[in-house]
Amino acid sequence: MQNTLELSQTQAATLARLPWVASTTPNYRLRRRFLPSSRTTLAGLDLVFMAGFMAALIYAVHARLGFATPVQTIAVILTMASLSMAFAYAAGCYRPDALVNFSTSITRLVVALAVSAALSMLIIHFALAQLFDALAFQSASRSLTIVLLGTGASLIAGMTTRPLFLAMARRHWFRRHILIIGTGIRAQHLRDLFRRSDRRLAELHFVTEDYLGGTPPMVGGEPVRPLPEVQSVAELEDQLHIDQVVVAVDDLNGLHFDHLLPWKANGVPVFDFNTFLERETGRVDLTWTASHWLVYSEGFRFGFLDRGLKRVLDITVSLGLLLLTLPTLVVIAFAILFEDFGPIFYRQERVSQNGKTFKIIKFRTMRVDAEKFGAQWASQNDPRVTRIGRFLRRSRIDEVPQLINVLLGEMSMVGPRPERPVFVDQLNAQIRLYHLRHSIKAGVTGWAQINYPYGASVEDAEKKLEYDLYYLKNFSVLRDLSIMLQTFRVLVFAQGSR
Repeated sequence: MQNTLELSQTQAATLARLPWVASTTPNYRLRRRFLPSSRTTLAGLDLVFMAGFMAALIYAVHARLGFATPVQTIAVILTMASLSMAFAYAAGCYRPDALVNFSTSITRLVVALAVSAALSMLIIHFALAQLFDALAFQSASRSLTIVLLGTGASLIAGMTTRPLFLAMARRHWFRRHILIIGTGIRAQHLRDLFRRSDRRLAELHFVTEDYLGGTPPMVGGEPVRPLPEVQSVAELEDQLHIDQVVVAVDDLNGLHFDHLLPWKANGVPVFDFNTFLERETGRVDLTWTASHWLVYSEGFRFGFLDRGLKRVLDITVSLGLLLLTLPTLVVIAFAILFEDFGPIFYRQERVSQNGKTFKIIKFRTMRVDAEKFGAQWASQNDPRVTRIGRFLRRSRIDEVPQLINVLLGEMSMVGPRPERPVFVDQLNAQIRLYHLRHSIKAGVTGWAQINYPYGASVEDAEKKLEYDLYYLKNFSVLRDLSIMLQTFRVLVFAQGSR
């Protein structure tokens, strides 16, 4: 038996001896060969086309609208373009499920532009009117015309860039070529995982770590086709345009790590199975992850400065949202009161950082006697939910009073969702590493909430823990901002409501 990764005498891997390859479908990320990622490309196209179309339309009628100087025109274009892009990102226009689906992407873009238009109207008519003495900002009708022109230009831009992007994808501009070393259960898991992605955006090539000369290896019972005959790593890299190498062997004892060095020396990233899986799925898969890998892997950096910046962000955002939503909260409070004359708020003990308990504050959405038989998870279409409560849960407005918990320092804007002590005890006993989610404060929203639907089972709790561990491992203040923005999509499309 001969190792498939045997090097030539010149120490350039003779991967001509890696004769078997299978193609399947992975996902999307920044390519090594100076080509932008698919998401970055679509976002860049949107920004250029939106700003360009806005500039063309507004400039054509700027004198009639009452603009006095080019600076005023530029201020409007920058305001509307930046808001349009921010809400397009928040609505999920650049998520994998929207990248290659025109209708999904356009639907989300329309929602994003509608919200952006409303906010742009307020900024243009009130904020910019204080900065510039121009009729365009002081007249409500002219401000509305500007917003409608800008929104229309953005929609036209979005409907132009998406067919252009799909045409580029069909020509494989964004396709990554990933060499998977291994044909066992780990390699099969990657193949099955990436088959759900779009073939235009990525392709996997499988090779066996060792094989019998005339016997083609199999991946999950499927034969694989041979690699091209080459004499070196560089030649194989040029022919297949390999962007990443992933070690997915089931037994590392038979692998010669020296044979991976030519890839590394040529600038091709080499990942172990768990690191690659984490990067691609956005979670720490507990099925494959051993505790020692978590100990030695990078991440879990949460220093004094990070905590300080996170706290400043928490106070700023929670206070701003409370002031912004105060009139709506008053109306909701009266609606809850008049439905059954019960209490407006619901306070319940939850577990946060280091196992410390606190009283979470929510709008009451269930009957007063909802837990007369003891604590239980809420379920889909729960009969204990009131009529007002059903709307509040679907829209997630019942969570807004938790902003008070954030101001009090009991919660953060972003973090693992807090559970009740009785459930925490159960889950600690049933799920490995569950206690790690209490390393930081519980959050109003979180990485798990924007990536996984609502669930009320141990299996759901374990899956959410995998997302929570990814957040803990890869924390940054910028990621917190990103999660807050993406929560907009969950709220608007009622994803995960119960």
